[in-house]
Amino acid sequence: MTKRVRKWFWVWNEDEEKAFLEEMALKGYRLVNVGFGQYFFEEDEPRRLVYQFDFKGLGKMKEDEYLQLYDDAGWKFISRFGGWYYFAHEWVKEEPDLSLFNNNESKRAKYRRLLLFLIIVGFPLYYQLIIMFPNMPQAKFEFPSFYFFARIGTLVIAVLHLLALLKIYEMYRKLKSVIRE
Repeated sequence: MTKRVRKWFWVWNEDEEKAFLEEMALKGYRLVNVGFGQYFFEEDEPRRLVYQFDFKGLGKMKEDEYLQLYDDAGWKFISRFGGWYYFAHEWVKEEPDLSLFNNNESKRAKYRRLLLFLIIVGFPLYYQLIIMFPNMPQAKFEFPSFYFFARIGTLVIAVLHLLALLKIYEMYRKLKSVIRE
């Protein structure tokens, strides 16, 4: 039987998302798919699983080669959502650190890929704000025209995008100062 749970996590809530998925596994629900704000589980025997996520981004490596790297390390591919890949590993008492990213440089590389992706995706958004909207006649921006709402919507999305960039960059920068090599 499949169970759907609606829950929202941001990139900077990675630890909370991981804890949520691991708690569900302890309750007997194994993750099988991830959607936009949704997690799909199948009933299974309660067991201790470790979940990890990676952002592949726009790298040159083919997906099958990428997944093979994790498979060789003992991680089972669960699902993909956008550029995010979800992996699980059976918890092993003898291995205290089962994380995919067991040093700061590998974690930083993940956040670097994410930052690069967000910057590239953000270009059309900022192009609208910086080039298109200022060069349009002011009459188009009067209430209740389409462009009035488009400008407000674009501005809101741009602010959220910028806040996400800043938050992820802060995480990236903090990893440089935290000693864990």
